[in-house]
Formats: sequence, C-alpha cells, structure tokens
Amino acid sequence: MAKPTRSTGTPRYAAESSVTFNRTERVLAFMVGGIIGLGLLCFIATIVMWLVAPDARASMPWPVVLAIPLYGFPIGMLLLFVLLGVVWTRRARENRTSH
Repeated sequence: MAKPTRSTGTPRYAAESSVTFNRTERVLAFMVGGIIGLGLLCFIATIVMWLVAPDARASMPWPVVLAIPLYGFPIGMLLLFVLLGVVWTRRARENRTSH
C-alpha cells in the first residue's frame, strides 16, 4: 500500500490532528473526477452537435464522443464505489487502533 503523506499544517498548533492523505485515494479521486468530467464535456458536446449539425452524427469523431459517456459514467461510478470502500476501510482501521 502507498505511504501516507502528512498535511502541511503543524500538528502542534492545530485544533485537530493532522490528516493523512493516501496516494491511492488521491489517484482514485482524480480518476473519478477526470472520467466523469470528460463524460460531461462529451455529453454537452453531443447536445450541441445535435442542435447545430444533426447530420454529422456518422462522421468522425462523433461516434467516439458519443461512446465516451456511455462507458465513462459507469466506470466513473465503479471507481467512486471503490474510492468509498478504500476510505471507509482506512477510517475503520484508524478507529479500531485509536480505541
């Protein structure tokens, strides 16, 4: 598992203990954001294409642009569930060790 990195705040003066950020969680979060963001952009581009040039559906690159939301949104949701599982597992371990 990836080594956690400490936050930049000093724990001596902070009201709460410093939070650890796991590299795996950060990568998963950026992957979820990137895939869902790209899917939304392609979805908006598809709507604009249908309004402006409805005959261009069969020409390239529109089949690819149409396919990205179809595959991107389910993959993004699966990665979101994986991220939630990783975070919940880490927090459960931290709670077990703190008591």
